[in-house]
Amino acid sequence: MRRQALSLGCEVDVWAARRGAVHSVFAGAINLLVGGEMWTLLDAAKSDSPFGIRLAPGVGPHAFGVQRSAPVHVRSGFIGVGGMVLDCRSALRWAAVRWPPPGAGFEARLAEVERLARPRAWADSAAMAGDVMRALCAARGAADAQCVAAVRRTIGRGPGLTPAGDDVLVGIMAILSSGAAGEAGARAMERLVRAMMPALPSTTDLSRHLLAQAARGLSGRALHDLGRALVKGAADDALAAALAPVLATGATSGADACIGLVAAGRTMLIDAERFAA
Repeated sequence: MRRQALSLGCEVDVWAARRGAVHSVFAGAINLLVGGEMWTLLDAAKSDSPFGIRLAPGVGPHAFGVQRSAPVHVRSGFIGVGGMVLDCRSALRWAAVRWPPPGAGFEARLAEVERLARPRAWADSAAMAGDVMRALCAARGAADAQCVAAVRRTIGRGPGLTPAGDDVLVGIMAILSSGAAGEAGARAMERLVRAMMPALPSTTDLSRHLLAQAARGLSGRALHDLGRALVKGAADDALAAALAPVLATGATSGADACIGLVAAGRTMLIDAERFAA
């Protein structure tokens, strides 16, 4: 049976011939391992991601009826998953854009996101976010060792298939890789990724792939759009609309990512906002 794809993330190449397998199956998503990367089939109502494939309305992932390890075949704009064929030839493409420097009111917007995210986040997420950011800002001679220690205290920590500490790191990396923090953000990102990569085996397989994607500056659209609304100076209703899908992600995952976003935003961008004002 053939189904239609609605949109593709910028990192999904459906034209080169390759094979893979189903990694995991959930009610609203199917993860595929293709060429060493994790692609995700998503319901039309879900947000885009760099490795996401959103399905046309009315065709949820449950319609595929596949199980883990089912074969995946990619060729000429089509993806075969089990007995289903997904036509991606006319799907729209989504790609992230660089964020501008923070506008006036950024600190207040950060505080509002924190106020709404904290009650939903895991209890230790804010402490982990602060620990990592302090390590990233340590004096140059001690920074790498402190960052390695902070990452080891964070990665894989907390509940869920994507542990809370990992979600915090994703939120931090969304700020550092956005371009809004300039060269300082790029240097901090390099330091964090260098500390994180050796620690990836200590978390879940699913989270390991998502962290590796975030380390390349490839966070999902919901978090990307929230961060961009924060720095651009969106109206209250627009900021709330951008925050809602992030907070709705997982039991605490989206809120934990927001805590990381807020911590990195305060550390890397508040001074930039005051300078601009």
